Amino acid sequence: MKTSLRFSTLCAVLGLAVTASAADMIKYKARPGGKMRIEGTSTIHDWWAESSLISGTFEVDPSFPADPTKNDLKPGPIPASSTVGIVVRSFKCQWGGPMDTVMQESMDAAKFPKIEFKLKELVFKESKEGALIFDSKGDLTVHGKSKEVSFPVKIDRPDAKTLKIKGETSAKMADFGIAPPAPKIGLGLIKTADDVKLIFEWNVAQVAPAAAQ
Repeated sequence: MKTSLRFSTLCAVLGLAVTASAADMIKYKARPGGKMRIEGTSTIHDWWAESSLISGTFEVDPSFPADPTKNDLKPGPIPASSTVGIVVRSFKCQWGGPMDTVMQESMDAAKFPKIEFKLKELVFKESKEGALIFDSKGDLTVHGKSKEVSFPVKIDRPDAKTLKIKGETSAKMADFGIAPPAPKIGLGLIKTADDVKLIFEWNVAQVAPAAAQ
């Protein structure tokens, strides 16, 4: 009986500790001005598609130095979480409407409307020209399929309330069950390569604890 009571008490204490830790995290939400760009190649030219609608949240340990004049972080992992979403139909190709349609059909935008990324690990590496450089790891979900990806992240701090987060990584369409498009307007002669590059700039602003809940 005493053992059971002690175990219950321990669980309650640990639960409160976890809740308190989560409550203490600095919370940020997406703000306008960011962009996500997909770059690739084809048999006749390079191509790109870009979206300026990036939603999501970023939460980081209170030890994170938001003030651009300070940085007392030591190299190593820092508690952080983030969920990012981009609507597939918001991507616009440089060749206009017909290619937008090809891209959306290839990614089955009606069935899988969003690209999502969930951060699992953030490791501080160094400070460079005022920016904070991290290694990140997380799950990227495209076309209903998830894959773990790792890539460097650069965080600029314009002021104590906003962050500009930048990064890029490579991916293969086949890893997400997407067949590289071969537009009908090219009679099947235009074929895109499987490899693409994902480049993003994400702006977030700190929110008050009440607004973040």
